[in-house]
Amino acid sequence: MATTETSPITVVKTDVKTFVLSHLIWVVAISVALLMGHAWLGEHDARVRAEADIKASQATVVNLQQQIAANNAQAAKTVQVIVKTVSDVKTPAQAVAAIPTLTDTNLNARVAPDNPSAIEVDAILLIEVLGQCKVDRVNLDACSQNLKAETEIVTQKDAQIAILKRKPKFWSRVSSTLKKVGLGIGIGLVLSHGL
Repeated sequence: MATTETSPITVVKTDVKTFVLSHLIWVVAISVALLMGHAWLGEHDARVRAEADIKASQATVVNLQQQIAANNAQAAKTVQVIVKTVSDVKTPAQAVAAIPTLTDTNLNARVAPDNPSAIEVDAILLIEVLGQCKVDRVNLDACSQNLKAETEIVTQKDAQIAILKRKPKFWSRVSSTLKKVGLGIGIGLVLSHGL
């Protein structure tokens, strides 16, 4: 009878090969786990930074809203004073007294000597004031239209942010990717065994 002898080198090669193959699955699993952990950690850090940025942005928005409210309140008080001043004017003498409070331009207002129910002003200065009023009105209309457009832009950006926030969570994306990979491997195995 013939006996087969195996050399010690062949035994070591076989043992190493067996060891590597039996532990390869664990090496791959640990590598995949490390990669997934790294990806999750990166996404977690990005989410924490984004939440901090959002909190800072929200604080800025609150501050700006308070400024807008203060500006609106101040404007309402000023308009109320102007409306009261205009409504209190009943005589030409009162009109002459009220004109300096309504314009920064000295119109040289005075009661007309030939008609006590009328007042006179310097015509050139009146044209300048009326021209400035018209320019201010045009600028106000443009600012109002720009504000409306800016408000719509903010609304659209808020809608985009809401859409972006609906992105699936990390583990659901991993699960979805694993399902797709598994399906691809399954199809590959079916095709390889069927051929």
